[in-house]
Amino acid sequence: MKPRISVITAVYNSEDFIWETIENVLNQTFTDFEYIIINDGSSDRTKEIIESFNDKRIVLINNKENIFPKKALNIGLRKAKGKYIAIIDGDDVWEEDKLEVQYNFMEENKDIYLCGTSARYINERGRELRRFRKYNKPNILMWRLPQSCGIIHSSIIFRNTGEFFYNDEYPCAFDYALYLKMLSKGKLITNIPRFLVRYRVHGNSISSKREQQKQITDKLQNEYSYLNDLVGNYKKFFYRIFLLLFYLRTIVEKRGTLINLKNELRLRFTDDEIKLRRML
Repeated sequence: MKPRISVITAVYNSEDFIWETIENVLNQTFTDFEYIIINDGSSDRTKEIIESFNDKRIVLINNKENIFPKKALNIGLRKAKGKYIAIIDGDDVWEEDKLEVQYNFMEENKDIYLCGTSARYINERGRELRRFRKYNKPNILMWRLPQSCGIIHSSIIFRNTGEFFYNDEYPCAFDYALYLKMLSKGKLITNIPRFLVRYRVHGNSISSKREQQKQITDKLQNEYSYLNDLVGNYKKFFYRIFLLLFYLRTIVEKRGTLINLKNELRLRFTDDEIKLRRML
């Protein structure tokens, strides 16, 4: 029988973190998945570490040479048999019920094509650095995504329809290009605000080609800027207020004063949210 989810990881020279990532995926509360790992020509102990796991759900693909993440991920997409596809990078980790929460969400929301989550950013030792709360309305993402990437790559799960692959044209920001392509084809994208991913920030994860990243991002935003015109100015005004509420929550959580703020502003904050929901 086909698995309900295909989890895909493309990894290159990640001996410091790949063991934790694999163990984390295998220990998910949701168990009906295959785990496709593409070892993209690693020259360190990555392959040895992957092979040390004895789990039938692991499908290991070894590339003889490094072909870079976008092409390696496409190998995984073509191999995937699951109803849904989930992506996790080789140095990130999930909360233990991440797949279960997203699977149930996708089953209950048939109109949603891709779903991400909010994320905690962690350092090499796993210590939390900051949080990113992601907005959870498809219409807001249709307006906001062409301006800024509001999706965490290691958080996504999407329907395996065989329609979309990572674009070989872009050496970086290829995940951003994927989301925009989906959006342009009328696919609904959203987030679950829960912090279900721990995204690791370290020396190897910080791009050495910042200018190239910016150029490609600018190009993508120009190419898909027409999506903003599909949203009227009246709605844009309320979308900005809605986003402000999300940002305020994140800022407060960073400072550890959420309880105090709720006690002080609970009625006004709740009333504002209810009014906005009705307007949207």
